[in-house]
Amino acid sequence: MIEYSNGAYNLNLLLRVSGSPLYKSIIPSLIGVVIYILIHLIWRESDPMDDLNHPYAVGVLVSSVSFLIIFRANYGYQRYWEACGAIHHFMSKWQDAVQHTGVFHMQCKHYDSIKPPNYFDHPDLNKLNLKRDRDRGDLHEDHDDWGEDVSRKDISKARRITMSINLVDDADKREFVSDIQKRQSISFDSSQLTGAAYDNPAVSTIDKNGEMTHLFGKPRLDGGWGTLFKDDPRLRKTATYYKIGDETEGFASTRGGRTPSLFLQELAHLASLCCAVALATLRNDIEGAESPLDTYHPGEPWPEADPTKLPRSQSDTNEYASRQGYIRGLQYWLGMDRTPEMRTKYNASRPLLVIGGVSENEIAFLQRAKGPSAKVTLAWNWLSEFIMREHLAGSLGNIGPPIVSRIIQFLSDGMIFYNHARKIMYIPFPFPHAQLSAFFVLVMIPAIPFMMDQYTNEVWLGAILTFLTVTCLVGLHEVARELENPFRNIPNELPLCTLQAMFNESLITMFAGYHPDHYWDPALFESRLLAMMAEEEDEVSKKLSFDDVEPTVGDKIQTLQDTMDKQRQEIRDLRRTLESEIDEASETQSDLLENVDIS
Repeated sequence: MIEYSNGAYNLNLLLRVSGSPLYKSIIPSLIGVVIYILIHLIWRESDPMDDLNHPYAVGVLVSSVSFLIIFRANYGYQRYWEACGAIHHFMSKWQDAVQHTGVFHMQCKHYDSIKPPNYFDHPDLNKLNLKRDRDRGDLHEDHDDWGEDVSRKDISKARRITMSINLVDDADKREFVSDIQKRQSISFDSSQLTGAAYDNPAVSTIDKNGEMTHLFGKPRLDGGWGTLFKDDPRLRKTATYYKIGDETEGFASTRGGRTPSLFLQELAHLASLCCAVALATLRNDIEGAESPLDTYHPGEPWPEADPTKLPRSQSDTNEYASRQGYIRGLQYWLGMDRTPEMRTKYNASRPLLVIGGVSENEIAFLQRAKGPSAKVTLAWNWLSEFIMREHLAGSLGNIGPPIVSRIIQFLSDGMIFYNHARKIMYIPFPFPHAQLSAFFVLVMIPAIPFMMDQYTNEVWLGAILTFLTVTCLVGLHEVARELENPFRNIPNELPLCTLQAMFNESLITMFAGYHPDHYWDPALFESRLLAMMAEEEDEVSKKLSFDDVEPTVGDKIQTLQDTMDKQRQEIRDLRRTLESEIDEASETQSDLLENVDIS
């Protein structure tokens, strides 16, 4: 892939020869100019009259050929971007499957002793109203101890560097930033960390009033791995396998004396091997030709996407880079750099890199598989089988089968997109259209000079228009030819070696362990919670008034006596009422009996 920058009016692009359709179309354009001059000098002298009375005749031809070439260029562009998208899709799917497997593995019971505390076991911490803001914004505050020598602009500059996700290599900038950091209590120098637990100062969780405001603990820049091993004072080994400050190999560094989890190592190797085999089969489809794999060394510079920019140390082993620039340009002009032999030599000089390298046994099995699809399927089978075997053994923790099935779905989706990319590589642009467009491009080389001779009166003007028109049509045709197979057309091919290296570095992040800021001390915050609850109880007891005090036993007896007296009075009243009603009923009955006797 040719990397370029957009300079002023893109004038910098005009100097590139290798891989340029512009320079490749110069030869047909010059032939057209020669034909124009011959027509003007020979034909015009014998027959000075115009042979074309109307431009529509040539216009139909030019329009038809232009449509034919643009159609091919359009579909070549679509094939190029479809291939690019297919590669990123299958690499993304396989990366998702492997990363999920690594995450599930970190949940198995073997790592219970190094897991960070979880919020589920401590729901009462919400009562403390704590925050999880990492950035306290201290660089924006006014600090009197900074002095007049540190301006607001300097503080902002220091903040940009300290918060950069990329390592700043400028020593002066690092020294300046560290001077700013010394004035802040929340910062620390990660390069000075030693020991298993990385006993670093934690970000302050106490404000000026002595109240807890943030849920933080001492950061573990070993990802928690240090608590899984014990230091050996005799061997002077740290308890983890990587150390912050060693940015050369990143999380794959073994300078701490330990190595990553064997499960994660094997998982990363099989995923890297599967992707490397897939990319190798896309760029080389010659049976029995060299398409080697090699060992990836974590932290090494990215492979150059443009083969002409390879370092001199690789020139002896790279057939493409070892040739002089004018030789490459000449071979490109003549189409001599697109032969299967030249492509095989180029691929052999740029092997695809695999984490952990490739064993002779793996190579023997891959060589035994016949055909590119079979080789990729074999590597994919190794990865899938390993994940399933380890899952059944318990390496993925207590993860439900429906969740694990998504891993297999991701692996399967990756194979689908690989076959999409292979479709573009294996199935060329349709031969009938390619033949027709090639024929009419050759027809336009003499046709355009004839047309220009009919409609121009000056030789220099006709020669220039002929040159530009032929360059445009032939250049579009060359663009179509360059883009329609993005895996083989060097140097306009896709940067497979660079993409493989990026894929490997993404796999290595599985070795990082747990988040460094997730290690906080539950006992510290729970003790604060208990103290807060005790303080609340004391405040409640102090606010209780005398009237709210619980009544004594004597008060309760007096209240009961009053209730009984009230009830006695109610009973007396009820008895009087009943007696009066009975007397009235007796008198009424006596009156009725007297009336009956009289009658």
